[in-house]
Amino acid sequence: MFLHALSLSAAVPGNVLDMTADLAPLFAGLVVTLGLSVLGIVGAIAFHDLRTAQPKTEKATTPPTPLPKAA
Repeated sequence: MFLHALSLSAAVPGNVLDMTADLAPLFAGLVVTLGLSVLGIVGAIAFHDLRTAQPKTEKATTPPTPLPKAA
């Protein structure tokens, strides 16, 4: 009992601790959701940057000039 009186949880009423215990799964879900959202935004930015960084090459419309044959 003496150790419990020295802990920080002795200063907080029991019903407050119960409320924070109920919020723990919500907080974990919030962290997971925000993490996945950040990964999604980073993936979208990376995909956009890769698509715009690739130069669009056009095919040559004129046929190549034939080389003269060696004698």
